Amino acid sequence: MKTTFVVLHYITIVDTRECVRSLIDNVEGDFDIVVVDNGSNDGSGIDLEFEFKDYQNIHIIISEKNLGFASGNNLGYQFAKHELKSDFIVLINNDTLVNQKNFIKVINNKYTEHKFHILGPDILSLSDNKHQNPHFSQTKRYSKRGMVGLIVKYTISHLLIWLKLDDILRSMKDKLLLNRSRNKRYKAMHTEEHKNVMLHGCCLIFSKEYIQKYNGLYDKTFLYMEEDILFYIARKEKLLTMYSPDILIYHKEDSSTNAIVKAGRQKRLFIYKHHRKSAIEFLKILFNDNVYRSRMINL
Repeated sequence: MKTTFVVLHYITIVDTRECVRSLIDNVEGDFDIVVVDNGSNDGSGIDLEFEFKDYQNIHIIISEKNLGFASGNNLGYQFAKHELKSDFIVLINNDTLVNQKNFIKVINNKYTEHKFHILGPDILSLSDNKHQNPHFSQTKRYSKRGMVGLIVKYTISHLLIWLKLDDILRSMKDKLLLNRSRNKRYKAMHTEEHKNVMLHGCCLIFSKEYIQKYNGLYDKTFLYMEEDILFYIARKEKLLTMYSPDILIYHKEDSSTNAIVKAGRQKRLFIYKHHRKSAIEFLKILFNDNVYRSRMINL
């Protein structure tokens, strides 16, 4: 079955080059790579086109503007679906590395055994050596009341930073969105397979059942909460999400965000602004399933 990797590129050409090279040099089997230049406007997309022009299985798509995470990935997803007729589409961040030779073989085996819709690999962070999959979502986030609470928190956080009252924000006990700690009982969960769990957005593997019915990710967010929204939709649509430790990738983290805005305070403003916008989109979905169904499902 045909596998296509979609790599979302924004400015950081060294990361994108290393990601693509890791796929070319390590992954066995017949596969394509679609690189989406997500509005870099610095010539790096053209540079990638020239660098990989001799590879018939590497396709470069250049967007004139930054479409955001979901829409940028969807550009590559649609090409992989309609032009390449892919059975599996792997949406993978450009700040990741794949060193596993049997990556595609394992995907095929897992699909044969489980008939998953969305599969997620073990993700090892190169910044802190922690495993980032699977995610264990907080159920309250998927209630209207819980989502309104998140919107209020993100709004207050953004305002405090804008007013340069960061000390108040740092003293808040729940740490809001920047708290990366996990409950201790989840520490070893990455060693076992899990079904119906939320998956990290830096690598999402879609099977042909998903591809046939859906047009990619929900595309009304710019950045953040894509995996939360995807997991909610998967539950509503009765799709099988699955985590497997038999596939491993390495993640550098925050490459694209740092490319957009590097300064500490500006970065925090950016993060809370777009978390708030994504939470508002999520709330719309919680009120009406047709909000996502009208944009994602092939009619």
